[in-house]
Amino acid sequence: MNGELKEKYDVAVIGSGISGLTSALLCAKKGKTVAVFEQSGIIAPLLSGFSRNGVHFDTGFHYSGVLGQDEVGGYMFRQLGLDIAVEPCDSDGYDEMHLLSSGRTFKMPSGRARLEQKLTEFFPQEKEGIKKYLDLTQNIINGVPFLNFHKKSFADEELFRFFDDKKTLSDVLNEHFKSEELKSLFSFSSVLYGTPPSEIAFLLHCCCSGIMFDSAWKIKGGMKVFVEALKKALRDAGVEIFTNKKAQSITVENADLKTVGFADGSKAQCRICISSIHPKEFIKIAPQESYRDKNSQRIMNMRETEGFFALYGILKEPLQSEAINNAAFVNFDDFKKDHKDFMYINFSGSRPQAVCAVLSVDSDEKSWNLCEKDYQEKKKRVGEKIKAALRLNWPELAEKIIYADSATPRTFKKYVNYYGSYGIMHSVGQANILPLTKIPGLFVVGQAVVAPGLVGAMVSSFLLDKMMQRHEKGGQAVA
Repeated sequence: MNGELKEKYDVAVIGSGISGLTSALLCAKKGKTVAVFEQSGIIAPLLSGFSRNGVHFDTGFHYSGVLGQDEVGGYMFRQLGLDIAVEPCDSDGYDEMHLLSSGRTFKMPSGRARLEQKLTEFFPQEKEGIKKYLDLTQNIINGVPFLNFHKKSFADEELFRFFDDKKTLSDVLNEHFKSEELKSLFSFSSVLYGTPPSEIAFLLHCCCSGIMFDSAWKIKGGMKVFVEALKKALRDAGVEIFTNKKAQSITVENADLKTVGFADGSKAQCRICISSIHPKEFIKIAPQESYRDKNSQRIMNMRETEGFFALYGILKEPLQSEAINNAAFVNFDDFKKDHKDFMYINFSGSRPQAVCAVLSVDSDEKSWNLCEKDYQEKKKRVGEKIKAALRLNWPELAEKIIYADSATPRTFKKYVNYYGSYGIMHSVGQANILPLTKIPGLFVVGQAVVAPGLVGAMVSSFLLDKMMQRHEKGGQAVA
């Protein structure tokens, strides 16, 4: 990494998140000269994790659906030449939900039949609605082209269109169920993409959370293994990677040449420029003619997803249930409150086990862009709130944790330029940001384009790859 800049590259990728690295690898596999530029000191900073007291903590990813060999995630890994070992989360309960109102614990099993059976045992009066809801979720997933392009070919107009029937997750849950506890249970995973149930399109919810009803997967060895595999594949493909390179400007020299200027005064020229950074940050550095004025303003006005406050700790000794992956505290009225102040816990690593307790918080800049004294006071106050909730709701866990560090929305801002947990919020009826700009050869990619999460970020790169093929044949569209 960080060798000499070439005079010109075929492709320059700004940002080294999963979508940026995936795009770089796809371009390199077609024989293009590619360079990746990352403002941080390491690539994939959000996903690389960190270590404290000899224990590694995964950040940014813990589990996902559709990563199996015969699913779209496994297909994308193979297309990229990545030898990624995945392993199923505990099939008897990959999510352990503590239903605080009734005092019960529901362990979410993998597999449609087992899930339906267990839900029906817990909520027998909702049997009919459970079956219809699970059927609807599966039918939507089966009909979404970007989750099924590994099975069949789609025409461009199908593959690049994101359907939205204007129904929110709240709408659909209210149509199917009477139990507020069941609605809260089904909707708690909205914190995993940062948009509340009353605003997320049900279709997108299915693509982010419903995909785990069939199977839930972990990366064997954690995300550091995944990032290392990507690094090796990029090196083998000849991709040059430059860290500590913050892009400050993109200039169009002519129809076939662009210049990316960096904060350190250096420049890189390219034929194609792909931005995987936050869309609002892209607009700040891109040529004004990249979008029509109304589109630029629309993007700048888009809201951010909810933020995360994460408290990291190390278990002094294992819990009785060693197979647990994730746990959540579910209140009876969480669904009605759009899961405000919702807390869940992730367990990872080998003994001593790493624990991450996450509280959903406001991601507004005013909440976290404070003077140092006020920021530290707020950080301490929220951390104590999480510890108190653990002592109240799970005392066995609370007494075994040695706290090691914490991260706030301001921490995330440092690495990924935004305070929200997943960048721009996907709301029902909202037009997605397209990969295309008005400038030929200038593209955007990432979670804002398709969907949050590992799968959404990678899919956005594969869709961009297909769009670039069409673009090179003279089919450039206008944003």
